[in-house]
Amino acid sequence: MANSKLNEAPDHDEKNWWEQHRESLGVTFCSMAVHIALLAMLAMIVIPGESYDFTNYLTVRTEVIENPALETVENLKLTPDKLIDSSTNNSASMDLATNVLSHQPSPMSVDTEQEELQWELEAIEYIGSHRKHGDLSGRTEEARSIMLKAFGGTATSEAAVNSGLKWLKNHQNEDGSWNFNHIHPECGDSCTSPGTLSSNTVGATSLALLCFVGAGNTHEKGDYQEQVQSGLAFLNQKYLEADVRGDMRGSSGNSGMYVQGIATILLCEVYGLTRDRKFRKVAQECVDFILEAQHPENGGWRYRLQQPDGDTSVVGWQVMALTSARMAGLTVPGRAKVRAERFLDSVQLAEGAYYGYVRPEKKASTTSIGLLCRMYYGWDASTPAMKVGVEYLERLGPANDNQYFNYYATQVLHHWGGPKWKKWNNVMREQLITTQVKTGHAAGSWAPRDPHSRSGGRLYSTCLSILTLEVYYRHLPLYQRRMTQTEF
Repeated sequence: MANSKLNEAPDHDEKNWWEQHRESLGVTFCSMAVHIALLAMLAMIVIPGESYDFTNYLTVRTEVIENPALETVENLKLTPDKLIDSSTNNSASMDLATNVLSHQPSPMSVDTEQEELQWELEAIEYIGSHRKHGDLSGRTEEARSIMLKAFGGTATSEAAVNSGLKWLKNHQNEDGSWNFNHIHPECGDSCTSPGTLSSNTVGATSLALLCFVGAGNTHEKGDYQEQVQSGLAFLNQKYLEADVRGDMRGSSGNSGMYVQGIATILLCEVYGLTRDRKFRKVAQECVDFILEAQHPENGGWRYRLQQPDGDTSVVGWQVMALTSARMAGLTVPGRAKVRAERFLDSVQLAEGAYYGYVRPEKKASTTSIGLLCRMYYGWDASTPAMKVGVEYLERLGPANDNQYFNYYATQVLHHWGGPKWKKWNNVMREQLITTQVKTGHAAGSWAPRDPHSRSGGRLYSTCLSILTLEVYYRHLPLYQRRMTQTEF
């Protein structure tokens, strides 16, 4: 009986223990099952290494729908030929370069203003990371694509530039020069309106080469390397023939100092872009000639060396030449700026909001020149006179019959940026695109529409138009560059 009781006690105790712990054991087993399942799922996830492939880009569809998809594009290059051909200012019609956000298409709404802001931020980031290359760093193939998208260029505006460069190529002379009397046997009745300054080949050649160099072509590289090489060889010969080193005027007429300024800008840009030492000496001597030609008292330039009555038009080209020299790292003494500012003070109204030709006046062309000079001499967006002057140019808008005004005012508004620039650019860009000749041997050129362009003719008008359409990348926007604390 004792053995029987001993045998029954364990069964009873085991049953009680199971009854007491059955519920907690069930919870434990369930928890274990869940954790095992989670561990199995985590084991299936592949964690990428450090070498991530960033060669993919996203393209935003141009059609605006409720839930557009983002498509990945392999190895997309940021070049103008990748931009969608459009004559409109539809910023959503261009490919947006960015890092991969997702390997799978994901629905999202398109915010066009946000895209434009992203492009501008990308451009400002590029400016900051390339500041050691200075003001000319926007002319590389990569930079031109970024700047076009960020600041209002289109595939059609860039096509107009390329068409214009082809017209210039077809009108280059065998000795590498260009002539304001541009007529060639192939022109026939197409290329009308030749200029009258047929003897001023240095001026015509320098102006044409500025267009090629503005798009990143040099004697070392580019689609128009051959044209730039032969053009620079022609100018170098003229430099060697001059009685005074650095004198590129070609004549003592009223156009001489204009030519000096334009040729010096070109040579400084060539040196700044290539660092080819054979151009350093030539460019510096041209700069030195300009410095000697400045009047020591009123600080201006005009037709003759140290002429006491300067004018804003000639001054503008010399200031731009000296600015190009500083950008290229050439020697420009501070006294030149002090003197030039003295001249600008003598022809300004409203404390620098407006500028006249030889006296204080409110004139469109000379105001645009004066404001551009002030920008490069340090006036910023907070300067009251600068604000008033820019608002004046904005109200006037691009002129239908004054390309000289448009050339300078476009640079001012571009450096200013913001809504004022966008408003100006929308009109200016389409005006130039629609007035460019599309057929015949004159295709790619612009007929003179400026009351002062008769002497320069079609070549002069075409060059100013090309340079105006290169504004997006020819010079980095000044105020954005200062935001990145870029020095030049």
